[in-house]
Amino acid sequence: MKAGNTSMKRAILIVLAFFSLLYSVQGTYSQQKRARDNYQYLKLLPNYRNAPLAEVTRVDFKVTMSDGTVIDALKFIPAGTPPAGGWPTVVFVHGYGDNKETLAGFAKAQAEYGYYTTTFSMRGQGNSGGLSNLISSVEAQDMIEFINFVKLDVAGGINPNNILVMGGSQGGLIPYHASTLGMNVRTIISALAPPNFASNWIENGSIKMTLLWTVEYTPDTARYTPQVERMSDWIYANNKQYWDSLAYWLPIGRDFMANVPNNTVPLIMEGSWQDKFFNASGIINAASLNTKSIFHLYLGAVQGHGGDHSPTEDTWHMQFFNDWFFYWLFNVQGSKLPMADYDFAYSNFPENGTYWSFTHDSSAVPFNQMTTNKRYYFNTNNRLTATANSNNNTRTSVRNQVSGGLTMEEAVNEEFTGTTFNGKFKKRSINFTTPVLINNLKWLGTPKINLDYLSTASQFTQYNFQVYEVLPSGKEKLVNRINYTDRNYSTSSRRVKNFEGQAHAHIFKKGNRIRIKLTNLDTAPDDQWFLGTNPFVLPVLNNGYNYIYLNNKSYIDLPVVNAGSEADELNGTQNPYTFTLMQNYPNPFNPLTMISFEVPSKMLVSLKIYDMLGREVKTIVNDLRNAGKYSVAFDGTNLSSGVYFYKLTAGSFTDTKRMILVK
Repeated sequence: MKAGNTSMKRAILIVLAFFSLLYSVQGTYSQQKRARDNYQYLKLLPNYRNAPLAEVTRVDFKVTMSDGTVIDALKFIPAGTPPAGGWPTVVFVHGYGDNKETLAGFAKAQAEYGYYTTTFSMRGQGNSGGLSNLISSVEAQDMIEFINFVKLDVAGGINPNNILVMGGSQGGLIPYHASTLGMNVRTIISALAPPNFASNWIENGSIKMTLLWTVEYTPDTARYTPQVERMSDWIYANNKQYWDSLAYWLPIGRDFMANVPNNTVPLIMEGSWQDKFFNASGIINAASLNTKSIFHLYLGAVQGHGGDHSPTEDTWHMQFFNDWFFYWLFNVQGSKLPMADYDFAYSNFPENGTYWSFTHDSSAVPFNQMTTNKRYYFNTNNRLTATANSNNNTRTSVRNQVSGGLTMEEAVNEEFTGTTFNGKFKKRSINFTTPVLINNLKWLGTPKINLDYLSTASQFTQYNFQVYEVLPSGKEKLVNRINYTDRNYSTSSRRVKNFEGQAHAHIFKKGNRIRIKLTNLDTAPDDQWFLGTNPFVLPVLNNGYNYIYLNNKSYIDLPVVNAGSEADELNGTQNPYTFTLMQNYPNPFNPLTMISFEVPSKMLVSLKIYDMLGREVKTIVNDLRNAGKYSVAFDGTNLSSGVYFYKLTAGSFTDTKRMILVK
């Protein structure tokens, strides 16, 4: 498929995929509002034709599932003669608690570009029948049956062999789950959708606030199966018997990580580091299991589930989704797009309004092949140090003081604030802070804490760790957190536990400090725009002193790119160069542009240019380079306008980026 310059320019401006544009909470909203999709930033996908916008026809229809449940759906069909095989087809899938009308306007506008579009209300939501089983294999089977039904609409112009399915949260999980059960479509774009999402909601024994929000929807939003109806009661009960029921039943039929190797559909997996529903580590783990399908992973600034917004990452997304659409729906030849499998963005100072700034990066290899652990020990005098305290029994504590018969339901109704709550629950915390960083430190991946602990509480005890970056002024900003609740605790028993936190990529800047805050109520000012005054995880309401022992068994491991030794960090001798391929500048260009890259040591370096079909156009660099940063010019005088790719190969490292020549 070739597009003229006008069509190509329009394509460049098109898409932040709708599913990642969620939850812009302004002012005071209900808990349900915070947990639902707003979709107010919808952008259109590629206009692949040099033609006026098409007139479209809306058709509402019903599909009866194999168990008799009737699903409410709609489709938009462009006027005119479809291309050979039928219109390229896009199925949009809504987020939890919404319905087909949420996406109807967007589906119509997209159809005007020459797509057959369709969407439907999930069972138990909107005007569909049945009861929601909370994003499970039941809904995944509905997805398969719906796809098989619409594939029959050849007379309506559908191309049954050229279907892309896209959505976020529930809208990303259900198509992804369905693909592991045999759904056959051309490709899927799935955002905010780790295959172990149900376990994410209760990981390390800690119940996330967003799970309670979700299972408390009223019937006008979602109508539940009896089992799901009971889940909020299990949470409020706040005792071991009901916790065991929740921990047993919630993952069944919902987590599908074990099925991921069955997926054969080309897939984009996207996630937000700051997701308040699901841990991005699930998306990282799923990537390594997608061995039978072509996939591309992105983690960083996906606006949804409480993630930050980034204009620079939005621009990257516009280009990336266009590339994916053109490749999979419009018959661009070749086995794979010339791009890295792993794209991501580091959060970092300076702040962009109330949000982090983001620095884009990519890799040809999984994150765990790029990192080594940087270990910091919890130490005396509120220090976070590279060496451990030698006294095995030195300890510190955070007291959990609860009075007045405070119940979880009362705390939730008060949104964990106000005179009544604050009179019955005392928030407490202690800090552990590193020395000033002499070099930047790049955290990439899933952190772990090893904890030597003891509590005077009974049955349940909780340890919430928040990770901050601290400026020289003393200002601190939350990066992410690690939560652990022991749900089978015996009073005053000393235990050692290792547990994972929320995956993230963050650059701690030279001259700043890393702070780990241990608290009994996991709230932070940076969360308020999404969580309000509610905590990330529900607290334990048991009285007691929660001790941690400050020895070689209590530490945090941060997976770090190019980690140096402690001496390097203090003396400033860490290698300043990393494997980096930067975006060309200017872009678009005519006819000259500059391409910059870094290599950390002496090695053979290759930099080549490819066209949209994956054919090599030119070799710019192919020689031995010392460690350092390089900039080289590329002259496109003899090439036609269009999209090109440049690929850096240095040792085992490869990375590819996109550029546009406009004449």
